[in-house]
Amino acid sequence: MISYLRPSALLCAALFLCTPFAARAAATTTLERSGGVTFIRQQDPASSLVGVDVIVRAGLDRQTLRQNGLAALVAQTILRTPVAGSHASLQDAIAAQGGSIHFTVDPADVRFYVEALPSSGDAVLSMFARALATPAFDPVTVRTARADLFARIAHKQSAALAVGLDMLHSAGTDAANAALPSLGTSASLAQLVPNDARAFYGKYYRRGDAYVSAVGRIDALGPQTLSQVADALPPGTTTAIAVHVAPLQGTSRQLVAHRDIRAPWLIAQYAAPDAKSKDFGPMLVLAAFMQRTLADIVEVPGVVSPTFASNSVGALYDYSHQPASLTLYVNGGMGNPDRAFGTALSVANVLATTKLTGSIEDFKAMAYGDFTTSATTLESRAWLATIFAEQVASPDYVARAMQAIAATTPADIQRVAKRYLDKPTIALVLPRQQQN
Repeated sequence: MISYLRPSALLCAALFLCTPFAARAAATTTLERSGGVTFIRQQDPASSLVGVDVIVRAGLDRQTLRQNGLAALVAQTILRTPVAGSHASLQDAIAAQGGSIHFTVDPADVRFYVEALPSSGDAVLSMFARALATPAFDPVTVRTARADLFARIAHKQSAALAVGLDMLHSAGTDAANAALPSLGTSASLAQLVPNDARAFYGKYYRRGDAYVSAVGRIDALGPQTLSQVADALPPGTTTAIAVHVAPLQGTSRQLVAHRDIRAPWLIAQYAAPDAKSKDFGPMLVLAAFMQRTLADIVEVPGVVSPTFASNSVGALYDYSHQPASLTLYVNGGMGNPDRAFGTALSVANVLATTKLTGSIEDFKAMAYGDFTTSATTLESRAWLATIFAEQVASPDYVARAMQAIAATTPADIQRVAKRYLDKPTIALVLPRQQQN
């Protein structure tokens, strides 16, 4: 029998199940569809903020291959749009109200996240709605937005894990445009002009199939505030541009990049089930087990902060995108890279071939703890509700995950390990050789 136990995981799960969070999230989550938009509301009176996710189908798969970065440029231009009656941009005006706004470009959509104090929630979301309805596509605003993206791209290229994940994403999708860098490249952005951004916005910023997911003190918002955000977009739906690419071939399935980093990184990605699959619960358990096992392999000390540890070694189960994936990553600077890299990959093979007997409650406790700690911020809760509403037709991610984990058996774990933990695609991000 494979047995593994970390008291911290059991404690986290026990604390979660004994607190009112699970019951509160499940009892106060509502879903409503109106005018092509799905509204999700998670009322949380204990929160001191309100957070709103707005998801529009204007992501990477709406770009052509020559338009790499256009989805990000349009989103950043919205953030840079001047607020009426002020010289401040939307981003700065929201910050002046004690709030924040940022966006993420995904393969199929662009996701804006707005966070504000309850007292200023209506004002902040009204400003966002106006900018969303009438972005400023003048040369100055677009040029400023492009410069912002240049800075983000440069920062991202210095993060080995982000570089590796981008490489694996590009190799794992059959849509060539959706596999392009989410923010574009400096070269591709330089070719885009205001008319490109204006045309992309006019074609793809539609309310059809959009999501507005709100969490926190949403009782402080006016009754029409969330609808006002959705109404900022004209009606209609859009379709993705089909640009297929041949899947990665060969037996090694290794990708290599060199960056200005101090230590090598190994990032291995496996296929995984999405949230509606019967394999969802077992994969949550496997991911939690791999997270703890990898930490032990590289001997992450117990006093290391969770943030530092998670940036150095871990397992990332991404069921929010298609295709879903399980990614294992190890920073070679945490110990002997040869030992860490070799042992990390062998653990997956052992799980697929070793019969599990006896209790797996320790494994489940880890999965409970890891899932609940991934749903502690307002942003993560808003996004999780959207994922589950889209994949399993219910925004109650807590109940779905807990039930899936509870129903997992030893046979499920071995079956899922054997099915998915095979033939990984490996990304190596290596330090550049120093020039003398």
